[in-house]
Amino acid sequence: AKGFLKESKHQAYSDILESIEELRYYRRTVLTI
Repeated sequence: AKGFLKESKHQAYSDILESIEELRYYRRTVLTI
């Protein structure tokens, strides 16, 4: 159970990082247009 909790926490962390990258890219694209 401990390992599973750790894994899901890591998954959430990477999801957050991905969202931030997407927002950054989106912002850059909108600004250049």
